[in-house]
Amino acid sequence: MIGGIFDRYWGAKIAVRFAVIVSIIPAILALENLRRLLAEVEKSSDAMALLVRFSVAQVPEHLNAAVPVALMLASAMAVRQMILRGEWQIAAAAGMSRLRIMAVPLAFAVLVAGAQLAIGFALRPAGERALDGIYRELQAGEHGLPLPVGQPIELDASTTIFVGGIGKGGERHLEDVVVRRGQDSFSAPRADIGFSPSGGVRLRLRDGVGVIGAEAGQVRAVRFNRMDFSGQPPASGMADNDAMHRFDLLSGPALLEKARNGTPAERQYALTSLVMRVDSVLFCLLIPWFAVPLGKPPRRKESAVGILVSIVLVVLHLKLAAWIEANCAAHILLAEALSLGLWIAAAAGLIHLEQTRGEGIVDALIERAAAPLRRLRRKRLGRRATSPVVVAEVVPISVNARRSAARASVAPDPELSASDTPAPRVAAR
Repeated sequence: MIGGIFDRYWGAKIAVRFAVIVSIIPAILALENLRRLLAEVEKSSDAMALLVRFSVAQVPEHLNAAVPVALMLASAMAVRQMILRGEWQIAAAAGMSRLRIMAVPLAFAVLVAGAQLAIGFALRPAGERALDGIYRELQAGEHGLPLPVGQPIELDASTTIFVGGIGKGGERHLEDVVVRRGQDSFSAPRADIGFSPSGGVRLRLRDGVGVIGAEAGQVRAVRFNRMDFSGQPPASGMADNDAMHRFDLLSGPALLEKARNGTPAERQYALTSLVMRVDSVLFCLLIPWFAVPLGKPPRRKESAVGILVSIVLVVLHLKLAAWIEANCAAHILLAEALSLGLWIAAAAGLIHLEQTRGEGIVDALIERAAAPLRRLRRKRLGRRATSPVVVAEVVPISVNARRSAARASVAPDPELSASDTPAPRVAAR
């Protein structure tokens, strides 16, 4: 009966490891992205608050990647510990079938798959929308003007501006502005700047002067009270505007609506996004069938190579899913069916190998494949130990040691020579 002492004991082992791993991986990913985020918010007026908002908004994305890894590692490590302690063998000797023993990791995988469903269809889109909102606030200058001081900024193909200083906080004023358009140059001690939602820039110079090129190499100086320029400079760190990213912002119901009633292109993008989110959930249900065989070490050994292989399998699944999303959108259902069939066949083949060749078969196969490398290493070490240089250093020492021992064996002892007792004769060999 599921829910007994054995099930609670094993479920607690998996749950504790899962909770630890699923909290460590997002922390590592956040630290990895910290440098990039600091570069994006360093010029803002409230950098620390923005950094916290960025980190919180990225948690769902990190969790979406961490959940399969945590489930695989937690299940494999729990199986390995039970094997090494003999608890798995005790359960099998008590009459539990293999499927009955696996009931706990399978049930836990169903719970984790449900959590992954909520993350993929609700939490992650919300996090993506929050990230886009932060980027658009930065682009609109709500946290300081996102313009480099003292560097050329291209408004369009023929217009470049130089900014000597910017207003503090939320002020939208520039200082010591120079605008060059073609052969003409304009400068002003101050300028007002505005941003459009699409990323465009509107610049208004006030009380400035300009040098305008005239015909026949003549130039003309002008004064102006106000002069406007506009353009769309390339922005760093802005949100993606490609079609697939826009569908990543949609939650499950919105995606279903687009898949039913959208244009042909929208239906294709929506279907691709739906299929890839479901793929992550289905892979969580397959994980126990990989984790249990890979977590078992070979008999009378404590090898953990199978756990490393389990991590590689999760990474391969993530890479394959990303490749399918990027390259097979036109035939997404067929590509997903082939991918899912491949993983099911791999799990079935792994279980068959374990049943026919014994526990820890993956560890044994890897050790067998690495055996030639170990033999080659031993041969190299043996050649070094018997090289002429080593012999030349070792032989004189051994000869001198023997001569010293021989002289010590025949030399008379001073105390014995001074006594009446005759010294024993020791033959030198």
